Amino acid sequence: MSEQKTHLTSTWQLVKAYWQSEEKVSAYLYLIAVVLLTIFLVALTLVNTIWIKYFWNALQQYNGHMIVKLLLLFCVLAAVLIFAGVYRYYLSSVFVLRWRQWMTKTLTRHWLQPQHYYYLENFDGHMPDNPDQRIQEDIDLFTTNTTALATGVIDAVTTLIIFSATLWVISGPIKIPLGSLGSFTIHGYLFWIALVYSIGGTYLTHLIGRPLIKLNFLKQKKEADFRFRAVRVRNNAENIALYHSENSETNSLLDNFKHVVSITFDVIKRQKILLYFTIGFNQISSIIPLCAALPMYFAKKIGIGGIQQIMMLFGNVQNAFSFIVTSYSTIAAWRATCQRLIGFSERLEKVQHLKDENWQVDIQQHDQSFIGGERLSINTQQGKHLFENLDIKFEQGKHCLLTGPSGLGKTTLIRTIAGIWPFAHGTVKLPASQRIMYIPQRVYLPLGTLKEAILYPGDESITDDAITELLKDVGLETLVKDLDVRKNWSDALSIGEQQKIAFVRIILQKPDWVFLDESTSSLDLQSEARLYHLLKEKLPHCTIVSVGHRASVKDFHDVELNLAMA
Repeated sequence: MSEQKTHLTSTWQLVKAYWQSEEKVSAYLYLIAVVLLTIFLVALTLVNTIWIKYFWNALQQYNGHMIVKLLLLFCVLAAVLIFAGVYRYYLSSVFVLRWRQWMTKTLTRHWLQPQHYYYLENFDGHMPDNPDQRIQEDIDLFTTNTTALATGVIDAVTTLIIFSATLWVISGPIKIPLGSLGSFTIHGYLFWIALVYSIGGTYLTHLIGRPLIKLNFLKQKKEADFRFRAVRVRNNAENIALYHSENSETNSLLDNFKHVVSITFDVIKRQKILLYFTIGFNQISSIIPLCAALPMYFAKKIGIGGIQQIMMLFGNVQNAFSFIVTSYSTIAAWRATCQRLIGFSERLEKVQHLKDENWQVDIQQHDQSFIGGERLSINTQQGKHLFENLDIKFEQGKHCLLTGPSGLGKTTLIRTIAGIWPFAHGTVKLPASQRIMYIPQRVYLPLGTLKEAILYPGDESITDDAITELLKDVGLETLVKDLDVRKNWSDALSIGEQQKIAFVRIILQKPDWVFLDESTSSLDLQSEARLYHLLKEKLPHCTIVSVGHRASVKDFHDVELNLAMA
């Protein structure tokens, strides 16, 4: 898929992207099937109005033989209607699912493009709230509501074309006396009554319901903020428990929930006003066709069946004209969803521009056995200088310890070498044929089994025996039995145990270089020594570059580089 098609920065682009994708053929086939079934269902409804006319006329004439025949015909019509309705639901639901699947893949890949998610979380001052909700909930709402509204429009247009013509023919002309001026003849007067009534209702509904678009947008944002805060409590349960700050967190959550309650109450009040109108509108619409048809009935141009048919025809035409009235809440929610998805996609675009504008580090691949930086100038996000014209070189085979006071920029230097820090310029030289691993202080353990967490980002060729041996070597033999257990291992393991897992990863993946950013800070000295000795023993050709503050780490390195003196 081309990069351009992932830029969902307008409502039209949100809608059309799928229809220009690699799945466009199947998308159009599903669309055609749903459209044909919708037209067929409208035609069946028209047939049903004709059936109602004959049925009520037969009742009026006490024609039992005709009633039996009409009831048998009804069974056939009902069976066909049920079959067509079920299959329209099935095909439209499958279509929605396929669209959601494609859109989720597209937006997820865009979000997780190299460093997009990282820059979005760390460097974008206008980060959209809860990207996870944008991808999971809003895409579902968007595809579902777009399909429902599109199907509704097709149904309304088809109904207007078919039912309006029938209603026009049945109602015939009506003469309005104008006294000395004669009279004025209106052809198809029932059609015009339905048109005027529906247009007036649509306009008033728009005036009343327009604020719902903004209110629904704000409501979703406040709901997402509240959910995000609740998730943070879960993720930081231990810290909260140690601080005994349950009351503070409770008050914070409930204060945040007040915003949810406030905006939800605003939505309820606006919906109440809208319901006053729409319910009254629907109630009145049930009596208008009856009153309009009575002159024809008293003139003996139609029977009871004719009145019933006119009421159904009028109702369907009026509903088609009033599509916006009946769907306004859905339209408002759909529009708010579009705005959130567009906002998310726009932030992804802007964060890419941020990276392009700030990234001035020239990363060069070479055939030599060293990692180096030349004339590196590194700043904080706020513009504070950390290093100016720094020249640094790590030679393969010489384990190096980076030292210096906290806040100097040691971790930021490693991020720059790794190619993820945008506020820097200069040159970074990396050996082209060698593999480099970067291990932060806080280890990432994905959700899944323990084995999947150890092998992250994945190498299925590694055996359980190899993993078991290394778990015993690092002092985690109690976890051997849990290799296939699926849980949140970030919560189940201590920070020290997670750091041991990181060393198991390093040995299994066999890099040529490994950068350890205080990767043993939560371990006792004995465990720290055990891990470094194991790393050197298992990977004798791997060069270690460590960031550390403890004097004990010096014993495992050949060179100490104090960056405060660089």
